[in-house]
Amino acid sequence: MAVADDRHGGCDGCGRTVPLEELTAVTMPDGERVACCPRCEPHAREAARKCSSLDQRRDSCDGCTDTYLESQLEDLVLDDGTVVACCPSCAAEAPGRGASTDRRVSASNDTVNEAGVERTTGTDDAAGDESLCTQCNEWTAAERFPVTTIDGRSERLCPACKEAAERDGIVTDVGMRRAEAREVLRVERGATADEIRSAFHREVKRAHPDRKSGSASAFQLVTDAYERLTETD
Repeated sequence: MAVADDRHGGCDGCGRTVPLEELTAVTMPDGERVACCPRCEPHAREAARKCSSLDQRRDSCDGCTDTYLESQLEDLVLDDGTVVACCPSCAAEAPGRGASTDRRVSASNDTVNEAGVERTTGTDDAAGDESLCTQCNEWTAAERFPVTTIDGRSERLCPACKEAAERDGIVTDVGMRRAEAREVLRVERGATADEIRSAFHREVKRAHPDRKSGSASAFQLVTDAYERLTETD
């Protein structure tokens, strides 16, 4: 636990600074005692039960730019004195540790796998593309689920990780996927912004609670679908 002052300390899970009286000590399988805020305590106890790591904070690898748990990243000092954080694969290829390879991707975070399938860490909506699950760090052709975890993090999970997260009780909200939003608004993949806007106006009128065909829940569903299709991941 990082002590901020004599009345506040840092949570070993999310890193937030909270009053000391709100921190709870949880003993991990290796005997280490970690301090947890109220939001991280349930996750810590579940992690202890499963003999997994508490620290779920994430950061990007400076080599491939993929997202990893901070505990998986290694700080390396380059010849010019620059300190970079690298995942195990990039660390092994860093200068002085074998072949030096520049694995940085383009600004759009796009790569292509061996089969020629485009991969992206940012979006899910292009046919045939693969996206990176922010939990297991595996590429998936299925559209990821936008979720909010119990410690307030926003993640994009593959179907398997989403089901596991719900089963373990570590998510508080599962958002709508783009495929579901298109079904609600009755638009095709690749619909333009104008087409999506027109579909929203059509469906929101039909779903309005003042109409016999509408209800508050239907109105909210249409609104959520429009927001999902117009937001940027």
